[in-house]
Amino acid sequence: MIKVLVADDEKKLCRLIEMLCDWDSLGMEIIGFAHNGPDTIQALGEKKPDILIVDIRMPGCDGIEVIEKGREMKLPMEVIIVSGHADFSYAKAAIAQGVSGYLLKPIKKAELEEALRHAKNSIEKEKKRIAEGEKLYEYMKDENMKKRQDLILDLSMSVSLGLNTEIESVNRQYHYHFQPGYFQFLVLSILCSAEKYDKKALRKTQDRYEAAIHQELSELCSDYEICMEENRCYVLCNYTEEKEKEFRKAVRVIINQLSAKKFEMWKMTFSAALGKKVKSPANLWDSLESAQESLKEAILEGCEKLLEFPESPGEGQDWSFVIARFNHEFDKAIDLCDEHMVGEAVERLKAVLNDEKDILGRDYNNIVVALGIHAMTKGGNENEEIKGFSRRCELCYDLNELFAVLKECLNRIIRRNLQIQKEEGKRPIRIAKQYMQTHYMEGISLEEIAGIAGFSPAYFSGLMKREMGIGFSEYLIQLRMEKAKELLKGSNKNIKDICKQVGYSDLKHFTALFKKYTGIKPGEYRKLYG
Repeated sequence: MIKVLVADDEKKLCRLIEMLCDWDSLGMEIIGFAHNGPDTIQALGEKKPDILIVDIRMPGCDGIEVIEKGREMKLPMEVIIVSGHADFSYAKAAIAQGVSGYLLKPIKKAELEEALRHAKNSIEKEKKRIAEGEKLYEYMKDENMKKRQDLILDLSMSVSLGLNTEIESVNRQYHYHFQPGYFQFLVLSILCSAEKYDKKALRKTQDRYEAAIHQELSELCSDYEICMEENRCYVLCNYTEEKEKEFRKAVRVIINQLSAKKFEMWKMTFSAALGKKVKSPANLWDSLESAQESLKEAILEGCEKLLEFPESPGEGQDWSFVIARFNHEFDKAIDLCDEHMVGEAVERLKAVLNDEKDILGRDYNNIVVALGIHAMTKGGNENEEIKGFSRRCELCYDLNELFAVLKECLNRIIRRNLQIQKEEGKRPIRIAKQYMQTHYMEGISLEEIAGIAGFSPAYFSGLMKREMGIGFSEYLIQLRMEKAKELLKGSNKNIKDICKQVGYSDLKHFTALFKKYTGIKPGEYRKLYG
């Protein structure tokens, strides 16, 4: 309903205005009356009407002053002036204040209703304009946010920013407000075991992360952006050089806050890493990559602490000999379909790596991922499955879980291979059954069918009995008798012709077999079911 405030020092006139119109049919309601200028101004602030009907002359201050005060309050109201004067100076002042109507006393119903409809039309147009403006603003805001997050997602997928990596160019392209200073990535990884993965809990945890980050960085950074992707939270930060210490302190506060809230997200924990600080958007990839590599140290260093890439990282060790050795061991276990052998090989791998003095968390991760990818590629896994394995390794929060993920991956390959072998073992039986189902009426023999399946008669006979529970002769009789039953029920052919059609030349032999199979003779069967 549109809210209307009536202001006139004559109470009778206020009552008249109230009685002249059917306010419900107009979609309006009178929310109050005022009888002097100061009371009207107070009512404007408190009630915020959509339409003000105001007398031009009132005690305290006149209608024009009241309207001016309303405009100062930035109230989006329509105004209808009521006056006993047809003086042009009043009309001119009213027009200057953008009034919707100017009514002369005595007020006529038709004129009042026309002024109210005109005001209502203006209100609805303005509301529509505001709604469209808000919609456009939200759309632009969403588009800008997408653009900002595109920068992070492009970097996370190793997409080049191109040649235009100056601050002004990146600001224009991705809608940032970067300033000269440092650029640095903070990356948080939400960790959970596969058994405890919960999408709802993950979303709730991400919301908490965002709230903690906004609280600490909103006043400190020249600009920053948060981007959530699966279990990762990427925070791209830009701050001035003089705020470096404050920034590092703020990051530690964020980690401490999230760690303190662990009891609220018991199913999950997290690791956090700060990438290298760089001075140009051109080097943002270096900051992101170093943060992501540092996250891998959580399986050794522990979770819920800030991990940082060393300023001068040493030369990484060559683990190719370890990878080659265990690729061979795992290949052998998979070829033999031996899960116990896989378990023993994983334990040996763990022991070999634990004996290394300078091994890093990222070394453990990279070795396990390389071994898993080799086995999965050789086993014919799809790319998405391989990516899923790599992602699962990143979710591990300690070494035991990392090796458990590798072991499960290898055992899954073995179980799939066993299933394939089982299906392959059934293939000759399928071929034999298909042939017998289309040639049962012919004088087919065990030797013929075994040859089609590619086995000796003796081996094929045993295989068929093992897989189907019945031998060759029994299955052939079953096919012929089922077809005979079908013909006896659904055709007028005589029994002798049916006997020949299902593969028998001796009617007496056919009758004996049919009775043995069904319990009754062919003629009796036809009488019962034909």
